[in-house]
Amino acid sequence: MYQLYYYPNNASLAPHFLLHFMELDYQLLLVDRKSSFHKSAEYLKLNPAGRIPTLIDDGMAIFESSAICIHLCEQNPK
Repeated sequence: MYQLYYYPNNASLAPHFLLHFMELDYQLLLVDRKSSFHKSAEYLKLNPAGRIPTLIDDGMAIFESSAICIHLCEQNPK
């Protein structure tokens, strides 16, 4: 199952649309920007840039919206 760290109406919107449109099994994980979770040590282990979104696929973290979209399309070409 994919895990998408996201924030509403942010750069995570395109990867979220793809996950939904492609009917993939995924979990959305809201990043609380008010508490600066994206700058926490826990999140920085996943995404050293501290930016949103981050996609976890089989333990591998992928960040940057366009890279996530390309990865999803390559992994699910149908």
